[in-house]
Amino acid sequence: MRIIHKLTVALCSVVLLASCSNNVKLQGTISGAADQTIQLQLVGAESIQIVDSTKISADGSFKLEAPESTEPTFYRAVLPSGKAIVFVADSAETVSVNADYNAANWFESVKFDNSEESALTMQIVAPAVTLQDKLQAYVKEANRAKADELQAEIENYKKTVKKFIFDHPSSWASYYALYQTILGMQVFDIYDIKDHVLFSAVATSLDNAYHNEPRVKTLCDNVLQARAHNKKQQQLQEMINNAEVANSPDIELPDKNGKMHKLSDLRGKVVILQFWASTEKASRNNNRQLASLYAKYKSKGLEIYSVSLDTSKILWEDALDVDKVTWTSVCDLKGIASPAPALYNVRPVQAADGSIVVEIPQLFILDKDGALIGKNLFGKRLDDRMAEIFR
Repeated sequence: MRIIHKLTVALCSVVLLASCSNNVKLQGTISGAADQTIQLQLVGAESIQIVDSTKISADGSFKLEAPESTEPTFYRAVLPSGKAIVFVADSAETVSVNADYNAANWFESVKFDNSEESALTMQIVAPAVTLQDKLQAYVKEANRAKADELQAEIENYKKTVKKFIFDHPSSWASYYALYQTILGMQVFDIYDIKDHVLFSAVATSLDNAYHNEPRVKTLCDNVLQARAHNKKQQQLQEMINNAEVANSPDIELPDKNGKMHKLSDLRGKVVILQFWASTEKASRNNNRQLASLYAKYKSKGLEIYSVSLDTSKILWEDALDVDKVTWTSVCDLKGIASPAPALYNVRPVQAADGSIVVEIPQLFILDKDGALIGKNLFGKRLDDRMAEIFR
């Protein structure tokens, strides 16, 4: 299970807000936003809590307060249009900010007078909002032709954030970036080999500066747990390296609606077990061949169990729709960190550019008893094997 670290906070009661003398404060001006209501929200990992609101004065000035926090905490001041100022504060800190509501680039207009951490956090928020807008437009328009373009946008965003984290590993803004979600999708995964180094860098740096801070301690513990998990996976992969699968280890994963499906539930049928990903062109081509075979042999006893190595539910579901996948398709959204592929010796390898990848698609043909009777047959070879089985 993916561990999502919680942003814990210590709060005074909202009811007693006015009587708290050592409040966190956000004050400043937003030109061009007179008479608009601005709302202060406390940002948690799984929820957002409204703690204050006020109407912006005619001259653009405003002041918001939140109960005193004993540790660095993230807040968001939101206007009715959705424009927001994200900042970090602790203790009874007062953060001063100025912005221009009508600026061509809202994020560039937001200037903090006395909070470098808040300024860094806004640098993380800006590209995330841009990416989220593109994702929302993609979902709304259902423009499938832009799937590759969208995936490139996600990868470019991750590269931008990775550079930021390596430049500022001891910043709370980097911590914020690690756990930021876009349309419910967690961008970085502590179990992903490529992302793990980011969590490790931030954990090490923040631990040096905030050794006794509870969230830092939890982050460090999570890094160690993920490291141990990945080591066990590597040992398992080494054990089965170059070994043939003598039978079919069971897999149980959820479909797009969250319903769990076991591979073993398909016993009594000839099964094509597929490992694939929506972002791989070869996988998408393989889906088209499988769709043809499924239509031809389903009535004769063929089933397909597809395990996606995607991390984006949006792209995975879109591919299922575009490729007309009507068979069992499951995914745990862990990408190459998913434990299922290792059961069939589908393992990460180092590509020429140094990145860690999984060679997909890979196919395993299982007979009615679950025994392996074919492996990695594609194109005419797969057509011929199916014709032989169902003759």
